[in-house]
Amino acid sequence: MRTKSAAAWAVAVLMLGAAVGGCAEQSDKGPSGSSAKHTKFHREPEDKPDSRVVEADDDHTVLELSDGRQVSLRFTRRGLEAQHRDASDDAWSARKTVYETGTKPCGGIRAKAYRDTVWLAAGFGAHCRDGDEPQEVIAAVATGDLSSWTTDPAKNTIAWPKARIRDDGARVDFVDPGMLKTTTLTWRKGSGFAGVATKYKPIHPWFVGRWRATDGSQQLTLHQVEPGRWARVVIESRTGPRCKGSAVVTGIDQHDLSMSNFKLDQGTRTVNCPPKETEYSFDVKSSDGPLRLRKIGNHPKTVLTYERVG
Repeated sequence: MRTKSAAAWAVAVLMLGAAVGGCAEQSDKGPSGSSAKHTKFHREPEDKPDSRVVEADDDHTVLELSDGRQVSLRFTRRGLEAQHRDASDDAWSARKTVYETGTKPCGGIRAKAYRDTVWLAAGFGAHCRDGDEPQEVIAAVATGDLSSWTTDPAKNTIAWPKARIRDDGARVDFVDPGMLKTTTLTWRKGSGFAGVATKYKPIHPWFVGRWRATDGSQQLTLHQVEPGRWARVVIESRTGPRCKGSAVVTGIDQHDLSMSNFKLDQGTRTVNCPPKETEYSFDVKSSDGPLRLRKIGNHPKTVLTYERVG
């Protein structure tokens, strides 16, 4: 975990505030091939940061706002401190503690602004600069006269590689996008930080439904993502010893649906109930199927074939 997390933090320093535009659309066609519902993913409108970095090193960042004011952010022995000054004033304000900790800082303070809303993310860890993962990652926002900062009260360890500002600076989303899920920490003017929210990626719509093995041995029911939860599969034997249970399923396309965290609800585990999580995956070639259980590896092999029954 040492180098992986440190690399993630380094990438996050470069990526904070990067805007990712556009939208994606998935088409869901039912078993007959006719057009069914469409699932669309639209990016909410964002406000483009209008600040610039005047100075930056591993321990110190100076940010200039669009109105000429400057914000100085610095790691100290006590944590992270901030100062600000007007465009026409050489004198900095008194230092303000943004976050107090005795843990050593990681390299770099990530900060940007839109008009008079300034946001930052910073990490701390005993040996973070040597490659260990951060033990604490904080997000903070200041607005208006910049005399006070609101800090995420939780000690997250997510490196927050992106921050998106919306609603004319009244909302900031700290975002950790992934292939299978997106984690977001939101700050709103007037209410501060909310809890971390996780949005899971839906499985490909071709998988969703009820499937029966052509050899009659078992039945699968694949359920789409519910709010705040993973998609799931229910496995039930139809011949031999009774076995019924459910598991989490994840996948980025129709060719690789993986299963994990199987929970047995009835009976006893049997052959392919469940298949070994690290050795098998599901795929489907069309909206009508068939669905296949495949043994993965250098020589993939189809173990079971399923027909759609609902």
